[in-house]
Amino acid sequence: MIRNTLSLLLASVLLFSACGDNSQELPLADYTLTFTATYDGERLEKYKDYPYDDYKVAFYRFNTYLSNVTLLKGNEEIRLADVEWVDFTPDISPTNTSLDVPLRYNVPEGDYTGIRIGFGVRPDLNAKQPRDFAVGHPLAREIEYWLGWRSYIFNKIEGQGDTDGDNQPDIFLIYHCGSDAVYREFTFQYPILVEKGAGNTIELDLKKIFTINGQWFNLKEPYNQFTSNNPADVVVATILMDNFDKGVTIK
Repeated sequence: MIRNTLSLLLASVLLFSACGDNSQELPLADYTLTFTATYDGERLEKYKDYPYDDYKVAFYRFNTYLSNVTLLKGNEEIRLADVEWVDFTPDISPTNTSLDVPLRYNVPEGDYTGIRIGFGVRPDLNAKQPRDFAVGHPLAREIEYWLGWRSYIFNKIEGQGDTDGDNQPDIFLIYHCGSDAVYREFTFQYPILVEKGAGNTIELDLKKIFTINGQWFNLKEPYNQFTSNNPADVVVATILMDNFDKGVTIK
């Protein structure tokens, strides 16, 4: 009788454990986030003149770090990546057309309500240096680190402008944002379905990033044409980083 009782108890424990394990097993699916660069909704092209206020601008470099890329579902969060680096305008490219950058993840299937993205390198990772990471890691890039600031360069936006209409550039734009003070995270509410072969596109529109509260960021003002080399001066970097969420469109 005792032996039978023990056998029944053991069977019950095993059955309960098996049911518990199965409830934790969620089907996974390959999910792709594709990042793309645009200007006024059109794919960005290097050196192409775009209308800007009453003059023209052209861009030839745009890359950015992303941190804490996270899918949201109610109170649940699914971290896709701690840090990524996307380069829309690599130096070696067959054309001047900016590149799509697909990032692939294995994610529990289901409906999600949005996504959170950090623009730049989050502080705990920004406290490190490229030598702290293995070759191939996004943060192992020496050229994307600013030793004098003890910070990664969160993004690079470079270009030029023709303000007098003579078809020759007369202003040059260099925006290299960095330091913990300008790291920004934004949450975007958007229905996302993760299933086999699913994916979304995230557009970063430079025209929207440079439109501040409905007004053009004044590129004719010399102070606004670059981010300062002085680590105490993050005025321009703050203006642009505060506006990165306005440049995002999810599809």
